[in-house]
Amino acid sequence: MEGGKGIYIEKWSGMKENSSILHNRQKGVILDKQSVTLSHSKKEELLREQGKPLEALRKEIIKKELSPNVETRSYLFERFLQQNGKPELVEEARTVKIEEYSTKPNQIMSELSFIGVSLAEGFLDFYGIQLSHVVEKYEKRLHIIELESVDQRESGFYIGKFTEGNLAIVSPRLDSEEQAQETLSAFLTTKQKRQKDYSKMGLEQEPTGKD
Repeated sequence: MEGGKGIYIEKWSGMKENSSILHNRQKGVILDKQSVTLSHSKKEELLREQGKPLEALRKEIIKKELSPNVETRSYLFERFLQQNGKPELVEEARTVKIEEYSTKPNQIMSELSFIGVSLAEGFLDFYGIQLSHVVEKYEKRLHIIELESVDQRESGFYIGKFTEGNLAIVSPRLDSEEQAQETLSAFLTTKQKRQKDYSKMGLEQEPTGKD
């Protein structure tokens, strides 16, 4: 289905927010509760008028969804300042509760900016790196994707992997989310077993140090 023609609705399992994407494999737009009920022709019009490059849109959604998972503990930020040649900002950084950034982003940025532009810019650099780490971990995992062909009224579940907003489908079409979850679990179990076997083989092949 991913390689066919037409317009699709793409959904990702496990996401906290509404992550349904209407796309034609090149451009996409996020569907809200109102737009999801639009007719086929209205969806085409919406995509044509508001569509963004699909890979960029996926990256935007992933970052938004994962941002609450970013660690912004004070000691991490202080270490970042030390390592990046800004030790003079450490004392000032301690006056702001940056741990609360995920729930009070505007307030925290206002406090940092009030202290100084350098501190605010330093935090944005730090946050960007921390977010990149979270995204990288997310992209290393496999995910369950639902794809529905709007024009043909067909749907299916797939196992896929994201890389810089590009979605690679790595399984055949599956009939349900439950079947997709079972397939994914079986794959992960097999993968873990292989890793243990490889580790065991490596230990057995290590030299004993005796002639």
